[in-house]
Amino acid sequence: MPHEGNAWTEGLLVSEGILWESTGLRGKSQVRGLDKQTGDVLWSAANPDGFFNEGLVRAFGKTYLLTYTERMAYLFDQSAAKPYMGFASYEGQGWGLTATQTSLVNSNGTATLFYRDPVTFEVTKEAPIRFGGAPVERLNELEYDGTYIWANQWQTPYVYRIREDDPSQVTRYTLPEDFCPEGTPNGIAWDQEQDVFYLTGQTCARIWRVRFD
Repeated sequence: MPHEGNAWTEGLLVSEGILWESTGLRGKSQVRGLDKQTGDVLWSAANPDGFFNEGLVRAFGKTYLLTYTERMAYLFDQSAAKPYMGFASYEGQGWGLTATQTSLVNSNGTATLFYRDPVTFEVTKEAPIRFGGAPVERLNELEYDGTYIWANQWQTPYVYRIREDDPSQVTRYTLPEDFCPEGTPNGIAWDQEQDVFYLTGQTCARIWRVRFD
């Protein structure tokens, strides 16, 4: 389906029957809701302060948003007069964000996943990710399906499936050559009801529905 505006996708998830997407680039960052059948934009909330939106997750009764180099996590509320509210500071860059049953999990462009307390945002655990004996650098957008953490690797056609309870178990999938030739794959959302993933990327013209073997 069309990916309206060829947006610079940083976070993608399914919640309340629609796709939620955070888009990046300073001065253009938004959080928006998309119809998961047509890709139509149902609503959008621009970022008035101009920071660079990154990973997005809805968990623990909140919507959390990372920023790229501002070192600040925000809480997002689409219905509020001020949708973006500062939540917690952190070291390093913000890239992808997801959540398990007990923790937030983020990437920062390295080969490590960081588990964080959802109340304080303090790091509680680090999980280095390796495949084929080498660290998987540039881990980016993340999604958790209840068993596995799925991760895009920035500037590659690879999607990694990481066993959450044993991150040494890693499988790599290669997206087809015709997937997002005009951009960079980034954005993976699990739809539990439909048993399907939605995949897109930065400046990708389309959103794909995908099942992995």
